[in-house]
Amino acid sequence: MDYILFLQDQEVFDIVDFTTASEWECFIAASEEAIHEWRLSGEGHLSPLTRGQLATAQWSERNVVIKFADFPFKMVHHCIVSEAVESPPEEAEPSPDSDDEEAEKVPKAIEDMMNRENDFPARAHCLVRCQVPIFVQVLRPNEKMFLGVGLGSGVRTDYDMVHFRQPPPQCTHLNGLLDVFKNKLQSCVTSPPVLVSVRFTYVLTEWPHTLWTQQPPDFDATLTEVGFSDLGKLPFGALSDPISELHLSATWPCVTEDVLVDSDVYSDLDPGSAPLWTARLVTATSPPCLLSEYLTEFLHVCKNSQSTSQILGPDYTQDVEGEIAEFSSALDRLTEPSVPTLSSVVGRVRKGHKGARQFVGSQSAESSPIPTDILIPILNYLFPDAEGDDPSAPYTITLSQVPEWLTPEGEPGDHPLKALLSNMKSSGVDGLVWRLAVVLCHVCHSLGGLPAAAHLWHEVVLELRFRWDHAVFIPGVATGAPDLASSLLHQKLQMLNCCINRRKAREVSSSSKSSNEDADDEDEFYECDEDMEEEEKSSRSSWDKPVGRIKRCAKQRLLKTNEPLYIPFTQEPAPMTEDRLEEHAGVLLRLGTDALGSQLRARMMSASLLSDMESFKAANPGAALEDFVRWYSPRDWIEEEGGDPSQPQQGSLSTRMQIPGNMWKEVWNNAKPVPARRQKRLFDDTREAEQVLHWLASLAPGTFCCHLLSTITHASLCRLAEEKLLYDLPAPNSLPQPCHSSSLATVLDVITQRAVRLSRQPPETNKYHDLTEQIAEVEVCLARAQSVRHKILGDAAQGEGPSHPLEDLVLRLLDSPEVSLEGGPRGPAALAIRKLFQQGRKGSLLLDDSPQDDYSERRQSYGNSGVSGPVSELGRPMGREYLLRTLVPFPTAYSRPVPHRMFAVLLPNEFRLTGAFSQDTTFS
Repeated sequence: MDYILFLQDQEVFDIVDFTTASEWECFIAASEEAIHEWRLSGEGHLSPLTRGQLATAQWSERNVVIKFADFPFKMVHHCIVSEAVESPPEEAEPSPDSDDEEAEKVPKAIEDMMNRENDFPARAHCLVRCQVPIFVQVLRPNEKMFLGVGLGSGVRTDYDMVHFRQPPPQCTHLNGLLDVFKNKLQSCVTSPPVLVSVRFTYVLTEWPHTLWTQQPPDFDATLTEVGFSDLGKLPFGALSDPISELHLSATWPCVTEDVLVDSDVYSDLDPGSAPLWTARLVTATSPPCLLSEYLTEFLHVCKNSQSTSQILGPDYTQDVEGEIAEFSSALDRLTEPSVPTLSSVVGRVRKGHKGARQFVGSQSAESSPIPTDILIPILNYLFPDAEGDDPSAPYTITLSQVPEWLTPEGEPGDHPLKALLSNMKSSGVDGLVWRLAVVLCHVCHSLGGLPAAAHLWHEVVLELRFRWDHAVFIPGVATGAPDLASSLLHQKLQMLNCCINRRKAREVSSSSKSSNEDADDEDEFYECDEDMEEEEKSSRSSWDKPVGRIKRCAKQRLLKTNEPLYIPFTQEPAPMTEDRLEEHAGVLLRLGTDALGSQLRARMMSASLLSDMESFKAANPGAALEDFVRWYSPRDWIEEEGGDPSQPQQGSLSTRMQIPGNMWKEVWNNAKPVPARRQKRLFDDTREAEQVLHWLASLAPGTFCCHLLSTITHASLCRLAEEKLLYDLPAPNSLPQPCHSSSLATVLDVITQRAVRLSRQPPETNKYHDLTEQIAEVEVCLARAQSVRHKILGDAAQGEGPSHPLEDLVLRLLDSPEVSLEGGPRGPAALAIRKLFQQGRKGSLLLDDSPQDDYSERRQSYGNSGVSGPVSELGRPMGREYLLRTLVPFPTAYSRPVPHRMFAVLLPNEFRLTGAFSQDTTFS
């Protein structure tokens, strides 16, 4: 409100502008603006509601905040997505009679009151039972009390609601509710035709104890945990039943009031006589599941940055070489074979580790995070060759990225998930890294978390150190050079095996030469200092005796001497892991682009080339650079046509080889005729092995677990794919879906694609946490399916035979908010559910000490049962719903017929009565 103040002749005039809107008018204007913006002012053309649409359709919400006297009111519009308001077609010309028809037609919201297809929606907003177009929520929000009004086309509908703890006596049965409904109408029509719909809902919460069981703990196993089967398999499934309740509803839809009898003394509403039976599941909100719990604990360890020394103390982290010095002594090496048996090696090193801890530290083996009787089986599982010739869990010969059982039975070809998992930057299934990831997951969850993980990792590092010192191969690791498509940890173990292989070859060569001095092993290398190496090279420059030949190179001959050209023994290229390759590339980039940097870069890159040239010169005395190029890089040799076949083929070097300052010419001039066995090693296995062991020993337990994230995710996805129900279940809306309707297997494909991308990036715990949550949702869906399938199918769920006829019921219960049982109370689905209720009721009756009378006699107690309702073979109904509707003139006999509707629900400790009563306002 605006005020204008005028001062004149000492008098004050206060002029009020009455054209300014009041706060109430502003509130009304804002409300109308929202209604127009939402396009609710016109009816439009709306399709009628289909059966079950209120429960299955997607709902959208639009809201706006409107203030009245600085107090905010939230105005919300709830709408079914498919019910978009459409304007009439432009080409449709309204007829003269259309105005009269529109005037006689009631608003859509009031018309829906008489719709019979959605009487008892399973899942919907609490207001859809009243069809309130505009409403106001009153009292406390948890009471869900609403008052509303609907206006349009000369019809006014008032929406009222009553909420009590206990119902009035006359409202506990159908006859009393009919009286209340008719008295409310006060119509001049003596007996209005009333249509009645009734639904009784029975709830099963007490399941037979045999219907949901997780694998019990095995006290003879390594870990006595629920759901634990073996060290190499991740657990799966819910710890508690993910299905909390089963609701069975018996419905009598849309019958006249004289068909049903339900009074305070008698009722014929027996669920066995109901024409329609429906069922729905109530699931647990967040049931604890084993696989997700294991992954969560593993991620928790990954986020810790403490070192092994900080976690376990200095007693566990003494110098590794000092701990096992006694096992590397000359006496031990002389009193046993050069390659000792694995069982004696591993057994002795473990005893030595324990003895070292007891000697240098105050903590004993008994106070270790992992007890000795559990640690030894775990280490034997990781390194099965320690058990002797017949290990209990040997590694397979080939380590594949996907398990053989991934393709489900009865499905042609390979499943797409198989191709996706083959692209994971992980490790082979059931290899050492795979087993280490799975075992660490068990250890983190069941043996103490971070300290136990640090203890096991420390023991593994000691094991790897001992195997290098004694030239014992690491089992469960792919052979050959490091596979850059695998995880970095797997590459490091491959590198360590490469070093052990080179070392064993050198030891065998030394042993063979000591026994036979005339033996000529081309793979022998000498460790010599730089001065001796240069002296030997200079002394050998005058040698003309060929050394280090493998075989002739076809029919090629040397250009200058016309001698046959021989292929030399050469050193194998040095293998590298991806981090060493990145480090090497970084060094080359940091050298710069000037002349000196380019020269240094060329020398670093030509080390292997120099070694091959020296081997070639030693095998082919008198050879020229052109001879080496013809063998090493044939594309850089241009042959001339024609010539004498008995003479060497003439030709010339390529253009790039003739550029001044060519690196190949410079390296050739500096190369000496030195066979590969006498050259300095390109690959120093001792140095590389020590670097790998130092890298492993310096890893904090949390960092080490981060390197296993891709592998443990790989194992988790394979564990989910193992469940056969995965390929039949629909996907819930909470999971990422590639299309509107997709199966759970397709959703798992999407999750796997994300896991493949993450495996090729530096490990980030936050991203893996989001991935773990999606894996957990898939696990919950599978656990629910297992529970429902076991409950409905019973023993048939365990068989491998043809699909059970009730399999479709299981899938529909999981996918739909409410399922109609075919055949009603006498169909096969109803018989299976009846059996569950009977078993549950027998269990509850065993706990009741009161005498049980005959079923017919118990029905006579209906009048005293109050809200509980009549007793049946299913027990007492947990909820009773009554829906009454009619179409009669109101408020006078000459008014046009308008719809009226009343809904009553009786629950334990709650009674709710809602009414929508209309009246013709044309002549009022």
